[in-house]
Amino acid sequence: MNDEERIRAYMHGRSDVPVPDDLHWPTTGTVPRRRWSISSARAWGRLAVAGLVMAVLVVGVLSGLQMPTGPGRPTTPPTSGSTPSTSQPSEASTSFPSEVAGLPVISVAHAVDLLRSGKLDGQAVAVAGYYQEVNPSCPAPFGYIGPLQGWCRFDAFADTQAGAQLCQPEGSNGMSCHQPTGTYLAPFFMSDTSGNVWTWLTAGATGEPAALVLIGHAGDARQWQCTASTQSECANAFVVDRIAWAAGGDVPLAAPETGDQQSGKLITPKMTLAQAVAAAGFGDNVVAAAAFRAGDIATVDPRWNYAGDNILWLVRSLGQGGPSQGEETRPETVSLVDDATGRLIDSHSLKLAGDYQPARLWQMAIVHGLDCCATNDFAFYSVQSDDGTKVHEGMVSGSRSGENGSTTFGGSYGSGPPLVLPAGRYSITSWLATYDGGAMGTPRDECSTQVTLRPLDNVTLDADYPAGQACTFRPAPSPSPGS
Repeated sequence: MNDEERIRAYMHGRSDVPVPDDLHWPTTGTVPRRRWSISSARAWGRLAVAGLVMAVLVVGVLSGLQMPTGPGRPTTPPTSGSTPSTSQPSEASTSFPSEVAGLPVISVAHAVDLLRSGKLDGQAVAVAGYYQEVNPSCPAPFGYIGPLQGWCRFDAFADTQAGAQLCQPEGSNGMSCHQPTGTYLAPFFMSDTSGNVWTWLTAGATGEPAALVLIGHAGDARQWQCTASTQSECANAFVVDRIAWAAGGDVPLAAPETGDQQSGKLITPKMTLAQAVAAAGFGDNVVAAAAFRAGDIATVDPRWNYAGDNILWLVRSLGQGGPSQGEETRPETVSLVDDATGRLIDSHSLKLAGDYQPARLWQMAIVHGLDCCATNDFAFYSVQSDDGTKVHEGMVSGSRSGENGSTTFGGSYGSGPPLVLPAGRYSITSWLATYDGGAMGTPRDECSTQVTLRPLDNVTLDADYPAGQACTFRPAPSPSPGS
């Protein structure tokens, strides 16, 4: 993966980097001006500035921009009276396959129908269409952005090239871009997606949309990393498992390049993709596989909470069904494979259980007397369940910002995603330490507390470090990340 692809992968893979934290974002009159810094806890975070600069150059002079009203779901209903069909788009220049990976290939319009009816929750579907994306220059969001919320992007996956074209030249050196119209999907290409969409896109915002067949699903578990008020829209996000066909040919299954969220270093698994797939035992039914640090698995599937630096493979595979049984969708299973031993650790259905009602725990720390961004000091959290199992350990996720002689880690629009935990009692410990080159220094100023989480709780814990005094946990300042 070259530098440009890394930047573009960063812009897509926001499950690894939920909020860019190295930007001097513009402020409004109602928001205090703060100093912002990159946190080494964010994988690829150092690419954020280059990514947004590239986006500005790509877009050029934009006119008539409006942010899309729908994040990762269709924002306009199918044409009135339309009949669901598995026929491919009618673009004369492209001949899409009728089947990929044991799934019949359907049109975008039909996929929109299935999505709106809830038939894609935890179910894989193969969709043919044309894709284009534009990343305009955007002000700060001033609010938490979940991993399955569309922010600062226009993208369209439509049945025709015209339907996916988002920009046209305007004048001698500018272009006019707009949000998509008609019937379309706005797919999310995540860190676990098999296949890099930028490989297939024509350079420049006015380039020709790419003809693709995408395998994807809705009802992704990362909806719980959105706020309670935005969870329903995140549940309707069309999340891509794999790019299965592009540029006139099949795209083979491949493991995406992933990064350690604490150090930003590339993950280097011991096992090959073929070995991980064989260990999972699902053979040709696998549609996506990627290696992650165990402590980062929860950012992809928050139903698994692990701590530690050991490497695990997350593997998605298809259940029974497909064209031979007259079915357009197939259920998906998600499995974990230990990279060191090849052992299958656990599996569960991609579809969320009806009684799954976890709590959201947001991390935050305020250190008084610490000059923000001038040191490599960071705040850390460790979370242990009542049975003694460590379910999380790492830096407070999100950005660090400073004002009035103090530094805030996470919190408000600088927050990273919450920990999504089953109801129960937990022991929480926070401490400060330096972090440099992937190595944590000696912990200091440690403090602990206990919290009982009930189903659907939305709790923010603020570890407060007064200058020269003991650390304590205090009520989070308003607004808290989940409000």
